[in-house]
Amino acid sequence: MNPVKLLGAAGVLLTTAGIWSVATPALATGNFYEGKTIKMIVRSAPGGGYDFYGRLMARHMPRHIPGNPKMIVINMPGAGGIVAANYLMNRAKRDGTEMGALTRELTLAQRTGAVGVKYDINKMPALGSAASSTFLVVMSRNHPVKTYAQLKKHGEPVLFATTGPGAGSYQYPSVLKYDGFPIKIISGIVGGQSRFLSMERGETHATANSYESTQKAIKEFGLVPILYSGAKHPDLKDVPHIGTQLSPKGKQLAALLGAPLAAGRPFFTAPETPADRVTILRTAFKAALEDPQLIKEAGRAKRNVSWTSPEEMASINREILTAPDDVVALYKEGSKKPKKSAANALKHAGAVVKIERKGRRVWIDHKGKNVMAKISGSRTKITVAGAKAKRKAIKMGMNCRFTYPGPGEEASNVDCK
Repeated sequence: MNPVKLLGAAGVLLTTAGIWSVATPALATGNFYEGKTIKMIVRSAPGGGYDFYGRLMARHMPRHIPGNPKMIVINMPGAGGIVAANYLMNRAKRDGTEMGALTRELTLAQRTGAVGVKYDINKMPALGSAASSTFLVVMSRNHPVKTYAQLKKHGEPVLFATTGPGAGSYQYPSVLKYDGFPIKIISGIVGGQSRFLSMERGETHATANSYESTQKAIKEFGLVPILYSGAKHPDLKDVPHIGTQLSPKGKQLAALLGAPLAAGRPFFTAPETPADRVTILRTAFKAALEDPQLIKEAGRAKRNVSWTSPEEMASINREILTAPDDVVALYKEGSKKPKKSAANALKHAGAVVKIERKGRRVWIDHKGKNVMAKISGSRTKITVAGAKAKRKAIKMGMNCRFTYPGPGEEASNVDCK
């Protein structure tokens, strides 16, 4: 399954700087990779999606590279993937022996001026993306709106169930509302299942969610998909893309939201890598994703595999990097997570029953139920017997009080005796 271009810019290839186009090598690389070891830099710690795809490609790509080099994985977490991108940009070898499984938000971080960005996406040759995802807007089966076009023309407010600012369930209806659609956003309905039930009860009319998390509810509750963003899923052949009913500025805003979905597991190599070696790596990358052995392994892990070409990635990135400042400002505002009010903080007290990760995770017995708090070494204020202390001072059996938004979240204060 190939992801569709985010804004329908079919056939448009970005060739500036000679980075994204697949150049025809003037000289054959020969056996350059024979006996070599390629480093695969993974933007996250071991475990999780990026690590899975990085290791998956490291196991299967070498068979498709002339010379059958070895490939080793190096995990390089930090700053939401910015650390790994900065390394590949500024420190990696420029000879085709280093590549990276980088963050899907790479271009967004560059365009929005995220703290710490020291890379230029246009200077790192893309090899392709190994997977993609799809986001949907779905309507209740009992609501008269059954299509995207009908939503645009509907005369009464349509109530969207959302988690809150920063979540996709909030951002997509925000784009539609900004573009003039008759939408009212209802926040505070946390979790897809809660939103689906809210629609079933008639409290709300619609929501936005990933297709993977909505597929079962479409059948169970009769939800009606009316638009999608990101990759075009074969099950949604009659569902239009979000850009089909938006103004030019609305399309740009939707592009910023959809970009991480269409090329969800992007791989790059270092700047100034010789063009013939970039071609070899790109060819091997695509061949590996079509390899029955890789597909079988991904299937066992229940992981999606879909190739996005460097050209498709270029088209997406071009839309992001050229987005107007006011559109970027709207995106940044909609991406902010709500501030947690101290007035609404919970206070749970009890004896310490478990400590993990050198005090970073602490459990107490609160009214017969074990609850956990994350303890930051810099942000959490810790006192033991009335005196300021470090988290390592918290011991089993102490009576502690957590002040935090809720169980499992980071505590603002921990007071122990």
